[in-house]
Amino acid sequence: MHRRWRQSRGLAEIVGTLMLVLIVVAAATAFSFFVASYEQQLTSQENATHLRNLEVVNVLSVTTAAVGGGSTKFASMSITIGSGDINAMWITDFLIDGNVVVSYNASIVETGYSTSVGVLLGDSNSTLEIPPLDQAVITLDLNPVTPEFSFLNASYGPTSQTFLELQYFTQRGSLFTTVYVPPTALAEVYYLEESTGPTTSVEVPVLDGTRSFQEGANATIIAWDWTVTNISTSHTFTDTGAQISLGNLSAVDTYSASLTVYNSIGLFGVSVTVTFLG
Repeated sequence: MHRRWRQSRGLAEIVGTLMLVLIVVAAATAFSFFVASYEQQLTSQENATHLRNLEVVNVLSVTTAAVGGGSTKFASMSITIGSGDINAMWITDFLIDGNVVVSYNASIVETGYSTSVGVLLGDSNSTLEIPPLDQAVITLDLNPVTPEFSFLNASYGPTSQTFLELQYFTQRGSLFTTVYVPPTALAEVYYLEESTGPTTSVEVPVLDGTRSFQEGANATIIAWDWTVTNISTSHTFTDTGAQISLGNLSAVDTYSASLTVYNSIGLFGVSVTVTFLG
C-alpha cells in the first residue's frame, strides 16, 4: 500500500515538474513574441520618423494675377514648390491663409505630367505625388464665378494687401509653412535746390520711397507708384519710381502724396499721406 502511494506521489511530482516546465516555456515563448513584436513596431516607427524627417518642401516662386478694377483680390495664383526628398512625397492637404484648397491643377516639372487634384468632380486625384527631388507647379483659380473655384467658401479669396500663408500637409504627417507679408511703404519728402540761372535757384520737392522695406527674405519690392494731389485744385496725377522730382508744381499750392509699393509676388502696401508745398 505504501509502495503504491509512493509510486503515485512520484508520478505526480513528475507531472507537476513537466507542467511547470511547460508553463515556463509558454511564458518564455509569449515573452519572445512580445519582444519581437515590440521591436518590429519600434523599427517601423523609427523608419516612419526617418522618412518623415527626409521630407522637404520649398516654395520656389509665387506668381499672381490681380482681378483688376480696384479690387485687392487675386484672380489666379501659380505656386512652384520643390521637393528636397530623395523619395516620392505626397501632398494631402493644401491651405492658404487657413482656408483649405479643394481643387487645383498641378504639373510635374521633370516629366511634364499634369493632373487635377482635389475633391471636385473634375479632379482625378485626391493627393499630389511629387517624384524625388522634383518640382511641381500648382495653379489655382481664384475667381468664384467659375465652377473650378479653388476654395469651398466662394466668399473667400486671398488679397494683395494682407499676408499670405501657404501650408502643405504630407501623407507622412509633415507640415510645411511659408508666410509672405506685404511690403511696408514709407513716403518722405525733401527739397532739392536746383539752379535756374547764374545767380538764382529754386527748391524742388522730391518724393522719396527708398526707405520702404520688405520683411522676410522670400520677396522683394519691384515697383513704387505715387499718387499726388493738388489740395488747392483737387487735381490728381500719378508717377512711378523710388524717387521722383516734382519741378513743375505751383510754388503757391499745397500738395499731398501717397506711395504704394508692390513686391515680387503681387502683395502691396500703402504709405501714410504726406503733405508739402510746391
